[in-house]
Amino acid sequence: MVITSGSALSRLRAPFGSGTAAGLSLFNTSRKVVAFLGDSTFYHAGLPGIINAVYNQHNFTLIILDNGTTAMTGHQNTPGNGLNANGPTVKMPIRQVLEGLGIKNIQEVDAYAQGKLREAVTAAVAEPTFSVIIAKHPCMLKTMRELRSTGKTLPPEVTINKDCSLHHDCVEAFACPTFQRDADGTVWVSKDLCIGDGSCKQTCPAKAIVSGTNSGKEAK
Repeated sequence: MVITSGSALSRLRAPFGSGTAAGLSLFNTSRKVVAFLGDSTFYHAGLPGIINAVYNQHNFTLIILDNGTTAMTGHQNTPGNGLNANGPTVKMPIRQVLEGLGIKNIQEVDAYAQGKLREAVTAAVAEPTFSVIIAKHPCMLKTMRELRSTGKTLPPEVTINKDCSLHHDCVEAFACPTFQRDADGTVWVSKDLCIGDGSCKQTCPAKAIVSGTNSGKEAK
């Protein structure tokens, strides 16, 4: 996916993010182009566009969403894991690959640390050069599956307490499908969808999202 920062957004899907972003950045002095690429797509289709961006000195920011797996096709390993179907193999971390291509402006940040991620994106977009942000966090679907298979304790679902002031940031900005909104504005948590990772708690301006057992519709 590619976006051009500004009022108008142009959206394209991976695996064409890095290459298309390079093209959109040409002769573009009004808006900075920001491209998104998953870690598995980085390895199997993203590298040609990145090499082109370095070679031709294109000016855009690439955000690599690194969850350590190939989630879209069944959670297979990536070259960054050092494992394949036969066992241990050569490990090729994303940052090491980027540095090997001569890229200097690289930042790594936890994708769930939203404040730090926002700061990193703001700084990268301000740079008049090709820049890369590696936004890292384990795939929570894979993590939850592993916890269930080993019989370990699952994290509790989040719940919405009485402090909810109906800002609706959880629904409209964070947009996790766990949060459901009724016609009267009531927001509640779907237990069937919540995986309990808690990343949503930092998005609520009223601090009304807390960890605990959700028993139904709670924000009135």
